[in-house]
Amino acid sequence: MLAGFKYTLDAILSLLKENDLKARYMECEGRFLFRIDEMMCDAGFGCDNVVLDVFFDEEEKILFIGLLRFPKEKRRAGLGSKILKKILEYANEHNFTIYLDAWNESQPFWKKYGFKHVYTDKYHFEILGYSGSGLDIFHEWELFKTTKVFKMYLTCHEE
Repeated sequence: MLAGFKYTLDAILSLLKENDLKARYMECEGRFLFRIDEMMCDAGFGCDNVVLDVFFDEEEKILFIGLLRFPKEKRRAGLGSKILKKILEYANEHNFTIYLDAWNESQPFWKKYGFKHVYTDKYHFEILGYSGSGLDIFHEWELFKTTKVFKMYLTCHEE
């Protein structure tokens, strides 16, 4: 299954290249970080060059999108939608559930693609979930909290 997801990652690299963003991704224990050469500084985020941060848990069939952002001049041009569609295609085909934490301004984007509110964390981030296979994302959230992805990266969201 991970091999299939790597095709999705390669398709995302191609989309970034088509949009003049020279990118590469690094993998570490199911976490994929897409980096570009350009540094980005946005309010509420540290200055870095990460455009996409995805956690993949094959055993639990969970994807967690930790970040999706672009340099300011590349925003609102449809690139985020194209990348998200690639991720959704994979999730739908392989019955994965997706979670992410969304700040207020990005929520309309995610909700346009079927993500629903699951939880508000102690930092007032909205946790959104998506299941193309019809799973109950609210029930799945409780199961997700027992996964290694949650334990490694998201326990700080709990009270």
